[in-house]
Amino acid sequence: MKKNFFKQLAVGLAFISLTMIQSGCEKDSDDPDTSSNSIEGLWIGTYTADGYPNLGQQYYSLIIKPDGTVINDTEAENEQHLAPGTWTLTGDSFTCTTTCVYGFPVNIGVTQTHTATFDKTNGTLTNGVWENVPPKVGSGTFTLTKVE
Repeated sequence: MKKNFFKQLAVGLAFISLTMIQSGCEKDSDDPDTSSNSIEGLWIGTYTADGYPNLGQQYYSLIIKPDGTVINDTEAENEQHLAPGTWTLTGDSFTCTTTCVYGFPVNIGVTQTHTATFDKTNGTLTNGVWENVPPKVGSGTFTLTKVE
């Protein structure tokens, strides 16, 4: 009787384990679409600053989240800058507004707008323009490609 009980228990546990493994491999329909057709995901590229052409192209990235938030991660003269904010997509027009919370002390608190054209076929954000919101001055361009 004990052998039979343990055999049934082992078969039952094996069945439960296989069921859990199979269900763990299925894609959850609530997962955000991170394909190149979706705006959500990690975007990496470069930016330039109109007032500082001697700097050339600098590192620029956006993490675009499904909840409408975005994180702008850039470098200026090898100094990292982080700026969280919010984003919208209307048709193929991408817009986000961010505020610097980490980086050069003079940039902390600076708010910027970023606009670009979303090309979902190629997974790119093109014709990108960033601008400081007055009273700070500054602007430039950026290009990004989706990596995740």
